[in-house]
Amino acid sequence: MRLDPAFAKAQRELAALPPYVVAAKAGVDFSGGRFTIPFLGRAILIAYPGLEAREARAETPPPEWLQLMLLHYLLTADGAAVEDRWISYRELTGVYLFEGKFTEHVPVRLAQAFGRDLAAFRRASLALGGTPLSRTGDAAFRFLALPRLPVAIILYGADEEMPATANFLFDASATHYLPIEDLIILGAQVAAALIQAAEAAE
Repeated sequence: MRLDPAFAKAQRELAALPPYVVAAKAGVDFSGGRFTIPFLGRAILIAYPGLEAREARAETPPPEWLQLMLLHYLLTADGAAVEDRWISYRELTGVYLFEGKFTEHVPVRLAQAFGRDLAAFRRASLALGGTPLSRTGDAAFRFLALPRLPVAIILYGADEEMPATANFLFDASATHYLPIEDLIILGAQVAAALIQAAEAAE
């Protein structure tokens, strides 16, 4: 079922904006009457002004939750510079009602999937275009989830005394590019893509 009324609202608001300005702020290409948005190794094409979405080299359109998140990315992007300063989800303004949901769907899921297999996490991260980070933790990678929205994952493996934990971090500029609710979706999709990449490599 289409995500109304949010979907219709996002389409209406975006159709009223000049596409070249939107593309410049979001760091995406606009040509041939469509936006091209790189997303975790995929290319999502969004027509303008109709805003129908399709995935390059795919026969079916992307799921509507992903389409809505990308419309929100185009709408929210204000061209702010990446700050190169990592913060947790709880440090973002206004996340109180959403923190539990984020924790459940992102760091807990990553710790469960990779806490006892750091090698699988490293392989999956590299397959997804991640770059290693020199930070604390047993393994850490940076990902460019969207053109101006980097994220990082720091994984601490399980041992005899401590369970595995994962920290999912955003650049401090993240809310210049997505609303806080959509950052949950983004984090969950990064986690899912890593787990899928690990399973594909088995």
